[in-house]
Amino acid sequence: MNGRRFYELDLLRFLAAFAVVLYHFTSPERYGFAYLAEFTKFGYLGVPVFFIISGFVIALSAEGRSAYEFAVSRVARLYPGLWAAILFTVVTVGFLTGRSFGGGQILANATLLNDYIGLADIDGVYWTLHTELKFYGCIFVLVALGVFPYIRVWLSAWLALSILHLLTGQPGIMGWFISPAWSPFFILGVAMYHMHVHGPGRYNVSVLVIATVLSSIRCVMVADSFIINPALFESVLTAFIILTFVAFMLLMAVGRIEFSGQRWMVTLGALTYPLYLIHNAAGKALIDVLTLSVSIETAVVLTTGGALLVAYGIYRVVERPFGRSIRAAGKALPGLIFGRRFGASAD
Repeated sequence: MNGRRFYELDLLRFLAAFAVVLYHFTSPERYGFAYLAEFTKFGYLGVPVFFIISGFVIALSAEGRSAYEFAVSRVARLYPGLWAAILFTVVTVGFLTGRSFGGGQILANATLLNDYIGLADIDGVYWTLHTELKFYGCIFVLVALGVFPYIRVWLSAWLALSILHLLTGQPGIMGWFISPAWSPFFILGVAMYHMHVHGPGRYNVSVLVIATVLSSIRCVMVADSFIINPALFESVLTAFIILTFVAFMLLMAVGRIEFSGQRWMVTLGALTYPLYLIHNAAGKALIDVLTLSVSIETAVVLTTGGALLVAYGIYRVVERPFGRSIRAAGKALPGLIFGRRFGASAD
């Protein structure tokens, strides 16, 4: 596994998450931010940026690991923060709005398998976690089957299926295993990882160009799902915004951009996941209550600051210690079961 930490991605993650926060907190339809929303309405593009980063980081994480080690690392990364966020959202939304959640819904959300059994997300932003989890699952299978190193084979097949689905809507069951609409963004990240390891080459450049075109098309196609009645110019602009992030990550992947390590970058990167998970449902509920006493601008500022503090608390009190415990338990478990030690790294 490559030992370099990509501080650039820590900063990029946080900027993407904060853009999503602003997108939700400055909705002109809900909160009347007519002028500010002309810029923040594009904040949802932080989500496909997440997917591009995930393609790069997860491919890097899978390198040199067994399927078991990869699974432990993903559980340690994904679930402690999720469980804390679910608890925070259920309690906060319940207290502020009186809305209740069933035990079955809470437990199903805690597994992230609730969409397969028809139970609603506790917070609407969890749809992205389902998309991520499917990607993790596919990488796990590739590692388990020993074919992950044959990246050109499976990445080409995935790219071909993505093109086929875009043109024909087939295979119809593709969404059960991997998201067709968001696949080009993950493919972009994986291609950049491959370029980072093996350098630019005809194959890597070809995949990168095709995935970039597909991602641009998808941006234009889904714009009206996130922006109310977007003009053609706005839909096309979303593709150009994503292209700027692609260009940044490409320069990073080939070593043209490299930030020196700074603790504040690491901290911002660590805040990204819990901030994303807790800001939406609970944040909107708090803004609605605060606006009974203060201006909408003050309510948004207070709620944003509060969300950052809660995110930091979840990172320090839950994610970091529980993540370490899960990794340690995962490393020790095979030895306890089979009576010998497995030299596993689950960072």
